[in-house]
Amino acid sequence: MIIEELIRAMEELKLQVSELKLVKVKLEKVEKNYDKSKMNVAEKTREIKTLENKVRALEKDLSLDKPLVGIRGILWTNINQSLSNVWRSIQVIYE
Repeated sequence: MIIEELIRAMEELKLQVSELKLVKVKLEKVEKNYDKSKMNVAEKTREIKTLENKVRALEKDLSLDKPLVGIRGILWTNINQSLSNVWRSIQVIYE
């Protein structure tokens, strides 16, 4: 009877050891998947930051500051040229 109990206890221990091995294998798989998920999240976060920076840069380029500066320059050049031409005409009329 004692030997039978020892044999049963050994069998139970063997089952527990094999179950423990299976759980360890599953845990390793879960950890690998978790690591991959973390890496994917980190990659996506970097991509999002890059895209946000691009959006900010494009918004700056699309702001009307640069075109308005150019348009103002052209307008003032044309206005000054027109005033110069009119002024010359006025000077010719008075002479």
